[in-house]
Amino acid sequence: MRIFAVAGEPSGDLRAAEVVTHLVGAHGATISGMGGRHMASAGAEIIHDISGCAVMGFGEVLGSLARFARLEKALRAACLAFRPDAVLLVDYPGFNLRFAAWASRAGFRVFYYVSPQLWAWGGWRLSKVARHVDLMITLFSFEADFYAGRGIRVFWAGHPLVDAVKDTSPGGNRLALLPGSRAQEVSRLLPVMLSCAGSLWRQGLVEGADIAVSDALDRRFYREAESEPFARLVDGTGPALENAAAALVCSGTATLEAALRMIPFVVMYRTSPATYAAARLLVRGVDGICLANIVAGRRVAPELLQGRATAPLAETELVPLLPGGRARSAALEAMGRVRSALGPPGGAARAAARIALELGGKVDPCLI
Repeated sequence: MRIFAVAGEPSGDLRAAEVVTHLVGAHGATISGMGGRHMASAGAEIIHDISGCAVMGFGEVLGSLARFARLEKALRAACLAFRPDAVLLVDYPGFNLRFAAWASRAGFRVFYYVSPQLWAWGGWRLSKVARHVDLMITLFSFEADFYAGRGIRVFWAGHPLVDAVKDTSPGGNRLALLPGSRAQEVSRLLPVMLSCAGSLWRQGLVEGADIAVSDALDRRFYREAESEPFARLVDGTGPALENAAAALVCSGTATLEAALRMIPFVVMYRTSPATYAAARLLVRGVDGICLANIVAGRRVAPELLQGRATAPLAETELVPLLPGGRARSAALEAMGRVRSALGPPGGAARAAARIALELGGKVDPCLI
């Protein structure tokens, strides 16, 4: 079983690696393609590293079109030379939906893992998914319902974070700052988060702040935090949340991890004015951007978007979420819904088993 896999940014590399681990270990697959250190550690041959592939915002994407065109051409050639039984595309929709169309026309079976958020925006691309994706494998049950209702083959695997975050955090009296893994996110959010954290520290409301450092970024993006007496840099989301009473979190999967660890949090999001204006025109069917809110079907955390993503507003929203605060118990109750909505443990194993089954492999019926 030979699979050509494409993941384009740190979160996709991690999600892909979880599935690759099972494809290689349990199903004897040979994996080659684009990814990062997680995929490599899981047993994939990395022919193109994801460094520099994570781009956020319409303006930033436009400025990188020539580079992405060269990358796509190189990956097409590599895929043809590898001669896989299937192509596995993980997240990264701006690039991977184009690659899906090429791979399908080239005669390869196409599996897509971690669905593009077509339920929120980009619905016009559903016809492309229907034509070029043989099976969509989703993390969320509502996504599976969305595709099934439109006649697209889909399999709900469940979210692997349920396995990664088995227990709630022991807690503490620090503030976790999770500014993201993209350069644009960290540049825009970390200064604001630090300002809020500093104010809470000077008031004696928190003991300090732990900043989640992304290994995909140069340390210079965190230089401002290194000079603050209350701030401590830690490697990754889990260690940052370990001693947290509450958190400031960028949008995305980090909101799910904070909810699974039962750490009350506030979501912050900032992008370029042009990107935000375009997003407001395009996004339909959802009231906000926080995945934890969307998955739970109710407000788990307040959202501070664009011009409202300021230190004073973050402080206003955070203080009631700290121990003893009037909003803390309601936030904890709402977060309890997130774990049940993400499905049972074993999501990555189920995704790998379904891919193996599609390719004629023998799998444990209990997994699918």
